[in-house]
Amino acid sequence: MRENLKGHFLGEIIHYELKWHDWKKNSDSDKDRIKRLVQDAYELGLDPAEYFYKFCPVEGINEKEYGIKKTWQQVLDKKAKETT
Repeated sequence: MRENLKGHFLGEIIHYELKWHDWKKNSDSDKDRIKRLVQDAYELGLDPAEYFYKFCPVEGINEKEYGIKKTWQQVLDKKAKETT
């Protein structure tokens, strides 16, 4: 139960941080904060890639700098498999 709550709140925090992240400014402190949250998510067994790509403009952004392990294409392929 506790892990479930951690995951839920961590997901909400990641969602908030990505939603308000300035992708054009792309400051190192913001990027580092998001990267730490992403690492925490992976440690809890969560995959934050869908949250990331929901807000990331994709073009010109290196997902690895944020700690994201999947590419946009991998996320799209997974979603396509889930709907078939």
